Amino acid sequence: MKRRIALALAMGLAATQPLPAATIRLRPEVQQHLGLATQRLAATRRAGEIDAFAKVLDPGPLAQLVSDLRTAEAASMASHAEALRANALHAAGGGVSTKDSQTATALARADTLKLAFLRQRLGLEWGPGIAHMSDAQRDRLVMALAHGAAALVHVDTHNNDGQAGARSVKIDIGAASVRGVVIGPARVAEPRLQSSGLIVEVTGPSAILLSVGLTQSAHIESASLQNGVILPRDALIRFRGAAWAYVRSSGGFERRLVPNPVPEEKGFFVASGFAPGDEVVVRGVAGLFAAEQSANGNLQGSGGGARQP
Repeated sequence: MKRRIALALAMGLAATQPLPAATIRLRPEVQQHLGLATQRLAATRRAGEIDAFAKVLDPGPLAQLVSDLRTAEAASMASHAEALRANALHAAGGGVSTKDSQTATALARADTLKLAFLRQRLGLEWGPGIAHMSDAQRDRLVMALAHGAAALVHVDTHNNDGQAGARSVKIDIGAASVRGVVIGPARVAEPRLQSSGLIVEVTGPSAILLSVGLTQSAHIESASLQNGVILPRDALIRFRGAAWAYVRSSGGFERRLVPNPVPEEKGFFVASGFAPGDEVVVRGVAGLFAAEQSANGNLQGSGGGARQP
């Protein structure tokens, strides 16, 4: 690739004409040596998003609480059965004293209160979403958390923006993102953001990447739809801390700033700066950038090299 770039520059520097607004014009033979290829952008729509902050929760306390709840359920069933037997034998004069009958009844009531308290703790510590799950649903959740097939994430926004009625959240992991389902509101607030937060469940192969304590940027999906395009990953190049892409124009190739790119499965969604029908360079981007910088005399003094994400 470097040989092709060097050869193209050697053949085409004299024919390279820098234009205003980061536009570069190359002769067809230079474009061929650089191996330039373009892709026409298509219109797309996606749910609007509100930027958020995500922190992966430790599932250990939930697993312990669910285990305690199951133990308390078993103890309550056993003590209630014992109280019924004791009371029946006492009523029939079967050798069970009044004291023993009353003791069995008191133990059954105590176990009932303990079970109710543990159920209340689910709501107090983990919110109504997990508290309202059935026992079987909670057991499946804990099992998935233990096997790395699920992760629980606390998602916050400034002043609770976008949290009311939220159903799904996208959490950034590297250059991609994973979608999580909102279980319900959290009970532990984020004081710095003044946010009560949401409890979000992420499932699938990416859940294992969400280690306990990891903090990531996130996006709460809203009901409104946003128009834009998907830029292929190969079209983007990073330069001076920002993302750029080259678009074919009547004057050559225009390098445009990519505003607020949002990771998607097939690339990056952008809502402005690019339009359906634009032809973006998807192959030979590095060579095109080198040609532009060389033509402008900035190959060595551009304040930092460029790289593709």
